[in-house]
Amino acid sequence: MSIPVPLRGRLTVTVPEAAKVLGIGRDNAYRAAADGTLPTLKIGHRLIVPVPKLLEMLGIHASDDPTAQTAPLRLVGRDDPGAA
Repeated sequence: MSIPVPLRGRLTVTVPEAAKVLGIGRDNAYRAAADGTLPTLKIGHRLIVPVPKLLEMLGIHASDDPTAQTAPLRLVGRDDPGAA
């Protein structure tokens, strides 16, 4: 099974975006997030869903998908010597 298009190249998605991929309603997705069924990260006031965990729930492994992006990610932050 290939990675759904809305998830390709993304590290995280919003709870409503995850709901669409899972085929459930927004309210059900927030309930699943609250009870731990839907894995989430809370950053400030935002609740986001890590795409690797969402794919795992769906039984999809990025390494099995030929359409998955394989380019390494470059994180830019204050500890990055290349950051301005």
